[in-house]
Amino acid sequence: MGFSVSASAAIIFISFLVAFSTLYTAWDSTYSNVQGAREDWYDLRVSQLNTLIDLNGTLGQATIDTVNNVYNITWYIQDYGPTMYVKGWSCIYDGLYKTIYNVSDDNVGFLEDYTYALPGETLLLNVTNIPLDQTEHNLTVVFDNGCWLRISWHYNGNTIVIDERARGCPTEVS
Repeated sequence: MGFSVSASAAIIFISFLVAFSTLYTAWDSTYSNVQGAREDWYDLRVSQLNTLIDLNGTLGQATIDTVNNVYNITWYIQDYGPTMYVKGWSCIYDGLYKTIYNVSDDNVGFLEDYTYALPGETLLLNVTNIPLDQTEHNLTVVFDNGCWLRISWHYNGNTIVIDERARGCPTEVS
């Protein structure tokens, strides 16, 4: 004997309901992920637009050691924008990645243990054991939102001279 027409119709109807509910769940999940990604992008973009970190208008403090033919420099980096999470920052010094939380491991680092850079706060970033010659040096500090601050300097025989100072944020590809 076989199934009746009504039983076959019920099985087909239930199959359509199960397929539709599976597709709806997948669509809803995908839509939620896309909306979440849009919100994250918007938050990142707002953060980049408001990032304003620069030197505080002074060269910083330099200590010249003519006995060992090295010098140390402390950069005064000031946050003119919103509060930023400092633990997410990294840096590149003369083309090499350096950690900036411990000056003793690679000669580049903060003088204090900063967690956040508050608006108006000045952070002291120290670079030590720089050879006492006229070589140009570069330091790029990259923030957790992708923005950066780049400083280029050299020793001219008497004092430290800033060659270039720039800051910026990544831009989108259209």
